[in-house]
Amino acid sequence: MNLLDYFPYEEPREIQKQVLEVLGDDWDRYDVFVISAPTAFGKTGIAKTLMQALHSVSVITPTNLLVDQFRAEFPDTPTLSRLDSYYCDLWKRPCAATRARLRGFCSKKETGCECPASRDLATAKYRRGPGIYNYHAYLAHKLYRDTLVVDEAHNLLPNIRERMSLVLWRHKTGYPESMRTPEQMRSWVSSLSESRRKGKGIATLEAALRSPSPEYIPYRTRREFAGKGTLRGQPEMRDCIELVPVDISTAPPMYWPKDVKKIVLLSATIGRKDIPALGLHRKRVLYLDCKSPIDPERRPVVIDPQFSVSRNAIGTTLPRLVEYIEQVAAAHPHEKGVIHATYAMAQLLRGTLQGPRYLFHEKEERREVYQRFREAPPESGAILVACGMYEGIDLPEDLGRWQIIAKVPWPSLGDPGVDYQMRKDPEWYLWETARKWIQACGRICRTPTDFGVTVCPDSSVERLLREGKHLFPSWLLDGIEEGRKYVG
Repeated sequence: MNLLDYFPYEEPREIQKQVLEVLGDDWDRYDVFVISAPTAFGKTGIAKTLMQALHSVSVITPTNLLVDQFRAEFPDTPTLSRLDSYYCDLWKRPCAATRARLRGFCSKKETGCECPASRDLATAKYRRGPGIYNYHAYLAHKLYRDTLVVDEAHNLLPNIRERMSLVLWRHKTGYPESMRTPEQMRSWVSSLSESRRKGKGIATLEAALRSPSPEYIPYRTRREFAGKGTLRGQPEMRDCIELVPVDISTAPPMYWPKDVKKIVLLSATIGRKDIPALGLHRKRVLYLDCKSPIDPERRPVVIDPQFSVSRNAIGTTLPRLVEYIEQVAAAHPHEKGVIHATYAMAQLLRGTLQGPRYLFHEKEERREVYQRFREAPPESGAILVACGMYEGIDLPEDLGRWQIIAKVPWPSLGDPGVDYQMRKDPEWYLWETARKWIQACGRICRTPTDFGVTVCPDSSVERLLREGKHLFPSWLLDGIEEGRKYVG
């Protein structure tokens, strides 16, 4: 099968050409293709090629934003976002709410409404051709095709775990608002009558709290609730305990039932440890570790371990971190940059980093501040202090010429699920950290002609590289520079 004949652009990049040749030659020999696709690889071109060559293809992506980006690139491609993201101009409410109230979508014949949600849903469900959908829409409407192409495939595992979770709602179970820790959860369960403790949800929670090898890990959180007491089509965020499964490898194949014959996983951070966790190791798997189309000299990742920024050390090392940031910023006076930090670290930096260049944000205003940063002219030298943006932001060319990963994103061992998984498999802990750190490295240098520098002054990066370097993709290792003092 010559997939290059179906490539949607004038000329493929060399790495795209190599991947398409391998896919074409080995399509019948394997069931799963795991493609480590670095930034600027051009995943959209690969996905569109498969859609045009094979026809019976579902391309799925974790966000509506990525669905919109694909639609903007290829307007003729059928797409479907989450229904609650469509807005009804006639009824002035989300289409999902209109659908719930009318027990169906608007009828053009009756109301004159050109309902995009109804159109996109009907095309996706009944035409059976290729399309791009977000994860939720793909599952909710069972948009299975012969081939499944998964964009940002590193999001699959947490997405499946969330969907397989059991949920105990506070408004139904009545647990105390102050209950947070596993010890408090055990105490509350012990206070219940024997009949209540035998209920499925409570019994599962008790087993998770008492077993040395639990099947589920409990988390106190908030989730969307659309049941009794809410308006139809308008879910509310409500307090709950989420019981997240530890092992999904033997669970029913939610994303790939028998209808799905071939699976293509695309991500800069999809690795060999993810495939057994997804239960795909029983299939015929081919791994493709791609090189970056950007020369390593244009995208250096400078390992400059200067000081510890751990929770215990940050109180004494904060002045050194501030001085380091100011020196890097001074070296890039008219270039925009990013500082990746936790919210706790950002609060400390907010009181010490002065000047109009720095943009800080709280959780509720993250999108607005990020947009303001993107719109700032390059010569402003704007600096975004970014919290929780290790992935999902796109800063090509002059939108981002430098970044500092101020803290290696080690998962908190105070989280019972993280602590259990780390004790069970220390390499899992390294890979979870490496995955997020690698994603952060890819926020700048987004096109083949791009350039920019990433700097990491957190001394714990030495441990990450020492113990977990074998887990890193080759395209990132090509650009890592150790032993280079960036400033000072």
